[in-house]
Amino acid sequence: MADETSPPAIPSQDAQIKQEQEASIFAQNYLVEYFDGGYSTDIYLSGNVTFTFLPRTTGEYVFKVEDMSGNLKGDGRVIASDLTTKTITLGNLYGYHKIVAYSPNGGGGDYRIHF
Repeated sequence: MADETSPPAIPSQDAQIKQEQEASIFAQNYLVEYFDGGYSTDIYLSGNVTFTFLPRTTGEYVFKVEDMSGNLKGDGRVIASDLTTKTITLGNLYGYHKIVAYSPNGGGGDYRIHF
């Protein structure tokens, strides 16, 4: 017969940290979009927008933020010289916007929009 008085399992510190990181990621608003895939869905921005991606190839990645009338309100470029995760933040963006992003030579891939 099993000992039913054993103490409850305590999650390891690593597991607890992972849960906290996942909670903070899901607490933010974010969308996944695709390079060279046209405009994103309409997104309401209240200040900053951050793009995170893992490059598929080296080269220049371009992000453009336009208002609903098609006016360019912000743009940024990331030169990827290696294939590690890249992040860029654009600020002073308020209201509804749409985003379009381009990868080197149309290489595609996905990126996250944190807003």
